[in-house]
Amino acid sequence: MSKEKRIAKWRRIVGCVLLGLVTAAILYCAAVMIYRLVATSGHKIAVLRFLAEFGILTVLSFPAFDLACGIFSWSRRGAAKVAGIVLRVLSIAICAVFVAVAGAVVITGAIRDKEPVETVCVLGNAIDGDHMTPDLISRLDTTLAYVAEHPAVYVIVTGGNSEDPYYTEAAYMERYLLEHGLAPDRLATEPQATTTIENFEYVAEMVDKTQPLAVITTNHHMFRATHLAKKQGYTDLVKIPAPTEPLLYVESVMWEAICSAFSF
Repeated sequence: MSKEKRIAKWRRIVGCVLLGLVTAAILYCAAVMIYRLVATSGHKIAVLRFLAEFGILTVLSFPAFDLACGIFSWSRRGAAKVAGIVLRVLSIAICAVFVAVAGAVVITGAIRDKEPVETVCVLGNAIDGDHMTPDLISRLDTTLAYVAEHPAVYVIVTGGNSEDPYYTEAAYMERYLLEHGLAPDRLATEPQATTTIENFEYVAEMVDKTQPLAVITTNHHMFRATHLAKKQGYTDLVKIPAPTEPLLYVESVMWEAICSAFSF
């Protein structure tokens, strides 16, 4: 077998393996969407998340499809070959950006800072009907563990979104923390924010942006949250990530990578 044929053979094998991985990722995201549709009330959001993830995975499949079939440039000539090369370069660039951002999301969420602080900011998460989501409970449990280690710390919970007409995210969070032993004089609520940006905008009215502030949010959300906080002038953020449900972690990282790329 000639050298060119061996290269073509291995190129096709690599392309097919990558296509298989992309297909598996799409099926995984579809399964997560179905789980969210069945287990939660956020039907619209679950579908929108899947469509966004399907779109980025489709783009990620272009280089693999090119390797496997040569449809973009390998078997083309003239203008079609030039167009194929441009499309290949663009798709690879998008893949590189997505992988880089996803890597930053994973790494940032895996690092827990140890700098001492006086104030902790706990970011809210959408309320599912009249129940807190597992991600929000994880953030609150992480808060309780942190408070147990640092008895003098002051806690601010922030969040206004809620399908409950009577209680905001912050109200649910406050009730949970108080029921689990946090002293009322160590807790403040911010019940107006409806986005991560607004979380930090409203909390800025309660803290000094130049002083150390611990941020507690889910690990996959930490990268975007701290990025948005820094854009608003916070200069000393201490990251305290909370764990995500293991089966949902990869999908959550993908979603955060998409959101982070657009937030930039």
